[in-house]
Amino acid sequence: MNKIRVFYIIDHLATGAGTENQLVGLIRHLDRERFEPTLITLADFDIRSLPEHHDPTCRHISLGFKGKLISPNGISRLLRLARMIRRERVDIVHTYFLDSNIIGVLGGVLGRCKRIVVSRRDTGYWHTPRLLFFLRQINRLADYFLVNANAIKQTVARHEQFPADRIEVVHNGHFDLPADGQTPLERSEFGIPDDAPLVGIVANLRPVKRLDNFVRVASRISDQQTCFMIVGTGELCDDLLEQAQSAGLERRLVITHTLGNIYDYINMFDVGVLTSDSEGLSNTLIECQLCGRPAVAFDVGGNREVIEDGRTGYLVEPGDLEAMRQKIEALLADPSLRAKMGARASLHARRLFDGERMVELTADFYRRILGTKKKFIKAKEPV
Repeated sequence: MNKIRVFYIIDHLATGAGTENQLVGLIRHLDRERFEPTLITLADFDIRSLPEHHDPTCRHISLGFKGKLISPNGISRLLRLARMIRRERVDIVHTYFLDSNIIGVLGGVLGRCKRIVVSRRDTGYWHTPRLLFFLRQINRLADYFLVNANAIKQTVARHEQFPADRIEVVHNGHFDLPADGQTPLERSEFGIPDDAPLVGIVANLRPVKRLDNFVRVASRISDQQTCFMIVGTGELCDDLLEQAQSAGLERRLVITHTLGNIYDYINMFDVGVLTSDSEGLSNTLIECQLCGRPAVAFDVGGNREVIEDGRTGYLVEPGDLEAMRQKIEALLADPSLRAKMGARASLHARRLFDGERMVELTADFYRRILGTKKKFIKAKEPV
């Protein structure tokens, strides 16, 4: 039986990033008897510098893109990719992120790849009318989309005008699970009393995560013993610390970054929170559930596909800080409720977001699309 050759194309790799972790997990667990994966990054990059992403059983190629995609360098790199695809008779080109979407689709067409798959993992908060117009033209050349939430499928079908019957949904899969009886970090290491209720959030410190709203909600919690933790790094750290100080939270709010297993941090939380304005499928919410911690989140993107409202956590209307405060305080006030919700959340996450399940569903998707007749997208008028 001939192996299915898959070229995975992504702009870059970074430590601790959700999309990269999902891609690396998929590649590592694909059956090498049936699949031959190749990981391609656009810019020059030595994957050995990120040992957590390095898989010696998977070839890695850096294309050497420098500067703009539309440039002499960009065109030469694109043609190099197309030649590789044609020479190696690649069955599937699967792209991640915007630049790789463009380069991978064009390279796949020029290289006569059998199937071109585009991944989209957010609800397009970064879209502009001009970009959407461009994506609609490029993606007419793609065969399928693979997304990780039904909310994203709806966005791609509506805004990028890609046929819904050619958009497959496969939820994220997690391989590294919290160990049974895993001991959390000592709260005292972060200046948090052991007996203080702790509300936490794991997020990159970027505007879309709306951590300013997390600080606002924290300032409204009535119990003055409650402490708060933000786990993440990014451009907004100083602004958030200043906001916390202005709100009188400087002694009760900690910002830290992970120095190991994310579950060690989440296991310190009593309640998890997510305040993003836009989400695809939140790994933070899934990780909270895997740790048996109920979470409160705004009802945006794929959050409804993670949280069963009222059973494994709570969803509130986007931007409703008062409702979020009330749900957090209800969980903090009732340890029995937290325990019941947390137990249901853990079972739910381990069933729906299992890593092996994600890999098998993706592998089955690959086999199915190679067995179907190639389709072409007709031009549509913008909605």
